[in-house]
Amino acid sequence: MELSINDELVAREATKEDIDKAIRELRNQGDSSFAILTLFEDSFIQTVYSDGGFGLEYKKDDDLFGCYDELTEDYVIKAFGYYLNRDERLRSEFTWEPLDY
Repeated sequence: MELSINDELVAREATKEDIDKAIRELRNQGDSSFAILTLFEDSFIQTVYSDGGFGLEYKKDDDLFGCYDELTEDYVIKAFGYYLNRDERLRSEFTWEPLDY
């Protein structure tokens, strides 16, 4: 899986360590900084840092979902880790809302 920050490729074969470092770096990148972990063209998880908090979205095929609870870096890292490992807890441990795009 490819990991990018602000459209810049960070890792072609992302690891948990790459994810941890990238998400923690977002605060230093400023508002509206984002990270994307891509499995396929139509399948990814992404986060954006803005106004001191994080938003989280994931897309699978034609379905897009958002989670806008009060998310900490650790929760975002956990979600990205679940996605990396294709762990179904990604769907059950977060509150997801369907999104239109």
